[in-house]
Amino acid sequence: MSDLPNTTAAPVAPPAPPAPTPPGRSLTRLKQDYLSYLDGKRAEIDEQQEARRYYHGAHWTAKQIKTLNQRKQPVVTYNRMARKINAVVGLLERQRQDPKGYARTPKHEDGAEVATAVLRYVLDEQRWQEKSPIAGLNGAVDGIGGLELTLEAGDRGDTEIGFEVVDPAGFFYDPTSTRADFTDAGYMGIGKWADASELLAAFPDKAREIEASVDLGSELTSNPDSDNKWVVGDEHHRRVRVIDHWYKRGNQWCFAIYTGAAILAEGESYLRDEKRRTISKYVMFSANVDHDGDRYGFFRNMKSAQDEINQRRSKGLHTSQSRRIVIRDGQGLEPEKIPAELARPDGVVVVPVGAELPQFDDAARGAELGANLGFLEEAKQEIENYGFNPALIGAGVQDMSGRAIALQQQAGIAELGPYLLGYRGWKQRVYRAIWNAVQSLWTAERWIRVTDDEGLGNWLSVNRLAIDPATGMPTITNALGSLDVDIILDEGPDTVTMQADTNDSVRQALQAVGPLLQPAVAAAALEVLIETSSMPASAKKKFRDATRQRPQPPNPMEQQAAMLQQQAAMLELQGKALDNRKTQAETMKLMAEAGDIGAERAAEELEQRIDAVERQDELLSRREEQDAWRTNRQLELAGRALQLRAAEVRAGGATSPLGSATPYLAGD
Repeated sequence: MSDLPNTTAAPVAPPAPPAPTPPGRSLTRLKQDYLSYLDGKRAEIDEQQEARRYYHGAHWTAKQIKTLNQRKQPVVTYNRMARKINAVVGLLERQRQDPKGYARTPKHEDGAEVATAVLRYVLDEQRWQEKSPIAGLNGAVDGIGGLELTLEAGDRGDTEIGFEVVDPAGFFYDPTSTRADFTDAGYMGIGKWADASELLAAFPDKAREIEASVDLGSELTSNPDSDNKWVVGDEHHRRVRVIDHWYKRGNQWCFAIYTGAAILAEGESYLRDEKRRTISKYVMFSANVDHDGDRYGFFRNMKSAQDEINQRRSKGLHTSQSRRIVIRDGQGLEPEKIPAELARPDGVVVVPVGAELPQFDDAARGAELGANLGFLEEAKQEIENYGFNPALIGAGVQDMSGRAIALQQQAGIAELGPYLLGYRGWKQRVYRAIWNAVQSLWTAERWIRVTDDEGLGNWLSVNRLAIDPATGMPTITNALGSLDVDIILDEGPDTVTMQADTNDSVRQALQAVGPLLQPAVAAAALEVLIETSSMPASAKKKFRDATRQRPQPPNPMEQQAAMLQQQAAMLELQGKALDNRKTQAETMKLMAEAGDIGAERAAEELEQRIDAVERQDELLSRREEQDAWRTNRQLELAGRALQLRAAEVRAGGATSPLGSATPYLAGD
């Protein structure tokens, strides 16, 4: 018989049928979204294409090169813009920090460490250190950078989470979006050319649609320079334009993969945020957004200075190798031959008898050359000082202190504020998206390898079925789905510079007051010196291992009890010494009387000495009794304190039978 009370439950109405899912967007509507982007962002697309050319050193157009060749003027390209952008990417790598999870409630403090380990494991598996700088480079050049989250079949029954860098040349988005993080975009995606055979392997049930899409959809492209490699080929190389289109339908994100002729796949997003709302698989950011809503990188503000450097340099070389000649007509000189002869080191100019010597306009040429070189230096300084100062890349700081270097770098970083803020915010959104995907998709048991900052490896189990030692019931340890944590990015100053400053400060302090420090303080200072030094991690580890093997300091209460026992033993020894002295005095008196010394004065002195010893013995005896009573009292109080402490510990452990070792149940 059931122990539950016999109550009559009220009738429950059947649940209402779910509302029918509205149909997705039609192929015509999807293609119109792409065409709206191409029409509304034409200026942005053209600027991105030119920025990519400049970054890769293609600064001159075909028309400009033709004109320079006609002038016999050298084509000079000094790509300082690429060096500047590469320095920005190097700065991002120097400031790279690992993500760290923090618990939202005290209950999930242990889970925060699990979340940190899992997130770093996924980032390492997907080569985050290689891909994130590429996304940062795209943001600096094109003004747009980011990743797309992908799902792969795992070998343990779970879906693996991956990510790939998005090529800005094929990325499109809602042209009405103006936020740097694209949170106000109604749609986004990428378009690319693919081989028909690859599509057939991915969508074997869409063979007819793929065959009908060959060489179609050429209007669905921004025509980047890389598309020039895709030409209409033979039956062995057939191209198909494929669009991976993600869009909002109400409050839900949906996707559609289509060609110029048919939709190959569509559905609701398989990714969700911490509130279980669907999200897009594209996590993007922009370096800058202008007043027209167009996104741009560093190219826009460096293009003018870069063009001037190339043109001034080219003009200066041409001017230094040329000379203007002034001759009178009818002198019999040949103007076509004179410049050629002057250009030769051993050239000979023949002047007819009676003819005037040709005049060279060297003064004007020198002034023109000096002006070009002067403007060239100004252009170089302009592009050199743009964005950040040389201290950020370690130039010109050899004789500076660590604090001075930090101040120089902070001033330079301030000029990169919008870009760095966008990049850091993008990284945190990537971390959060990966963690949310892990929580929803990792359900099977698995072991992950965790490597700490010192290169030490360890193994961590997640979603593992185990037996609760307190209850004896099955439970799941480190259940990812039940963890509630915040993933934040710890961004700090230059670690190397701050470590050097700390090391120098502690070293100078030890030189001044080292001999006056207590052993514990001196040991702590030595440990700080080792940790902030430039020694390799293996050497620091040996030092830490050696310090950990030092004996632990005794318990203060036990140490106090031992001191009291030592004092009692010393008092006992002092009492025995007094007894010996009294015995010796009495013996001397008996010897004096037995020897019939006959010296009354000596006997009186001996009697006085005996009396003095007896009085001293009495005083010491009283003091001994007082000290012994005080010692016994202190020992009694110390014993009572230890008993009270043990009772408190037992009472604290008894309040919760499960204790802090109770594992979290899945779905708790």
